[in-house]
Amino acid sequence: MTDWKTLREELPEDVRARLDGKRGERRLGKALAEVRKAMQATQQEVAARAGMTQNTVSKIESADDVLLSSIVRYMHSIGGGVELVLKTRDGKARRVDFDPEIYVKQTA
Repeated sequence: MTDWKTLREELPEDVRARLDGKRGERRLGKALAEVRKAMQATQQEVAARAGMTQNTVSKIESADDVLLSSIVRYMHSIGGGVELVLKTRDGKARRVDFDPEIYVKQTA
């Protein structure tokens, strides 16, 4: 059985470049940044509302792997929410809605 890394290395360079481009388009951080901009919020505003630093928001927007709790806090800070869809091989799906009360620290 050949792993994906080995197969990828055997692909022509232009195909690898196209795959990398598509991967970049699907990156979670990029999607979060696009939503933030559509909501006309700055990284600094998200940071203040989410109890994070602006640097942390920037890292989230450029990361491939982000903690779910950070995503919930981020989206809650711009008035949004998070729903995760769990899919099985047989095509069944289960939606999980994340309550921000669990992830967002309340300030007095």
